[in-house]
Amino acid sequence: MRRPLLKLASDRLHVGLALAVVALLGYGSLMVWSATLTMTGHAALVQRQLMGIGVGFIFLVGAWLIDYQQYKAWTGPLMILLSFLIISPRIPGLGGTASGATSWLQVAGIRLFQPSEPAKLLFIVVLAAVVAEYAGKIEKRADVFKVAGYVALPFGLILLQPDLGTGLVFIMIAMGMLLVGGLKGRWFGVAAALIVVVAIVGLTTPILQKYQKDRLMVFVDPSRDPQGAGYNLAQSKIAIGSGGVTGTGLKAGSQSRLNFIPERHTDFIFSVLGEQFGFVGAIVLLGLYLALLAAALSISASSRDLFGALVAAGLIAMWLFQILENVGMTIGIMPITGIPLPFMSYGSSFMVTNLAGVGILLSIWSRRYGTGAA
Repeated sequence: MRRPLLKLASDRLHVGLALAVVALLGYGSLMVWSATLTMTGHAALVQRQLMGIGVGFIFLVGAWLIDYQQYKAWTGPLMILLSFLIISPRIPGLGGTASGATSWLQVAGIRLFQPSEPAKLLFIVVLAAVVAEYAGKIEKRADVFKVAGYVALPFGLILLQPDLGTGLVFIMIAMGMLLVGGLKGRWFGVAAALIVVVAIVGLTTPILQKYQKDRLMVFVDPSRDPQGAGYNLAQSKIAIGSGGVTGTGLKAGSQSRLNFIPERHTDFIFSVLGEQFGFVGAIVLLGLYLALLAAALSISASSRDLFGALVAAGLIAMWLFQILENVGMTIGIMPITGIPLPFMSYGSSFMVTNLAGVGILLSIWSRRYGTGAA
């Protein structure tokens, strides 16, 4: 009797994905608790993080129960909702500014959530539906331009905030999905050239804010302005370097305890982990991420249709880029863009979005043989 029950569970639940997510949530909650110990409102911050996880699980279950194929019929409305979410912070009276970007939706001065976070999932679903129409062969110029339009619209709207980091996430999601969707190699070369052109234009025109340009210049020259634009990177590298092999210990470490690390519970949570748990703790985290991505990849490969495979590929690309960018920026091999670390960084909107993405993956997995419900 046990074997049929185990088989039924594995048909509905991807055990590897579930274990990786639970482990990451536990690890992340521990690090947020430790990182915020000396911050004002520590208990409230931890409580809000746990509430974000709780709400995220509600969205996870909801996304799991819904047949992912139903999203294809709502491509138009979802695109409209996606665009509205991105521009909503620019509507007078609704937008809140953080770190130089108008990226929060707020009412009466109370921050509600970051619309760009759920917009990522909508973008993945919409682009997957569009790309799936070409059955793995995107060759004609008109087809490429059509797909490019679905990418350019949200990317352009995000730059109006301006939020360069989130814009890069959208681009990387698109690149990963188009790779699976059958875009010819020469078009990737064109896309790379366009990215270079956009970067040059951004650095030489007022499109990018001064702080964004300063961050890019610090990436090129890490010793530049150590008390100003380069301060975050300098303190992060000191923290991670002081962690050594096994770290200074939980709740310990001068950089995190004495408030030298900026945004240590959000963008620079990896710096706290590196200081307190050292190289070993970092390897454990990267191992968990590897398990997460491997599970998502197996779900993409097992999908019964291209649409499901593309949605899974979009989630993989989103997580992979955010992991590489966040970890890379804390050690100086990637520019600082304010991208948080999946399942680790503090932030309810970010957490709910990631857990909803897990629910979509489980929906794809549980329906790989047919139309059965989760």
